[in-house]
Amino acid sequence: MCLTLRLSQAPDPEAKMSSLSREIASEQHAFHGGRARISQSVADGVVREIEDLIARENRQPGYRIGTKHELCERYGVASATLGEALRVLRARGVIEVRPGPGGGIFVAEQSPLLRLAHDVLSLRQQGATVNDIVEVLDALDEAVLRDAAEHRTDADLAELDALLVEVVETWHDPIAGLHGNWRLHRRIAQITPNAVLRTFYLNLVDYIESESVGESRTFDVLGFHPDTDERLQIHRDLVEAIRSRNIDIQRDAIVRHRTLGR
Repeated sequence: MCLTLRLSQAPDPEAKMSSLSREIASEQHAFHGGRARISQSVADGVVREIEDLIARENRQPGYRIGTKHELCERYGVASATLGEALRVLRARGVIEVRPGPGGGIFVAEQSPLLRLAHDVLSLRQQGATVNDIVEVLDALDEAVLRDAAEHRTDADLAELDALLVEVVETWHDPIAGLHGNWRLHRRIAQITPNAVLRTFYLNLVDYIESESVGESRTFDVLGFHPDTDERLQIHRDLVEAIRSRNIDIQRDAIVRHRTLGR
């Protein structure tokens, strides 16, 4: 039976605030020796709230979110907890902290790469389907395979052969086979020296796999079955294409491998 991989719906804002409030209440009762303990889950909740605020209201760089005192009051958290949330947001390039009169917490000017990373992280909220992600991955496969063939070493080939053995052994297991398949694709992508291609491809693989952890599901594509002997041979051919460095063999393997074109 062929089912569709569906992304979970974005949580309701009121439900999120209710959950955050419960975590805050828990934090306020967590004392040891008279000193409040920082709750990482509460800090993470504040991070999500501020990121959602910026995205939901389309706040532009330079927008003043508030002072540290104002944000502590707004989210009902201790200064140490807010400090941890701000540390994460600064590391992500989401905010900047300006000291002095007129200072506070401001929306940062993000680099194009940081904006891209943030957009990838928000794909679920944007309603992207796993089939959308796979379509992009299929388009990147040729570049990834070409680079792998050009730059692979003997050590790379040895690791690919070992992974292929695992893939063969687990191929017809709906869970282990899925994970083995993605481990093989990750290892192929790790060979490319193109950091942008490698990072983007690996994140898309992580995204797809995370949506199917613990479940036996496949893509809603007519006539597509992920665990056929034909597709297993295609994955063998991908590794052989890398080994041979033959462009024609690479192109043939990529065309036959495409998921959504079947």
